[in-house]
Amino acid sequence: MILKKFNEFSKIVRIVLLAIPFCNWVVELILRWSLFIEKKDAGSLIVALVATFGFGVVLGWIDAIFTAMEDKIVLTDLKLN
Repeated sequence: MILKKFNEFSKIVRIVLLAIPFCNWVVELILRWSLFIEKKDAGSLIVALVATFGFGVVLGWIDAIFTAMEDKIVLTDLKLN
């Protein structure tokens, strides 16, 4: 549900949200934990924990690049738009 709301933003807004350092960490936390709640699998849990306790900002920058190039959030099977 949250991923669908995020998908409703324009591509440039998604890229900006994922490119700003503290903002991208918050967006990553929301996206990753909501994905885990929806899918309830080990892979989503591991990525959510990594985003929470380690590399959330870096993962956000990688997601910004992937969103710009492929309209995709990295390490998910979700295609945006």
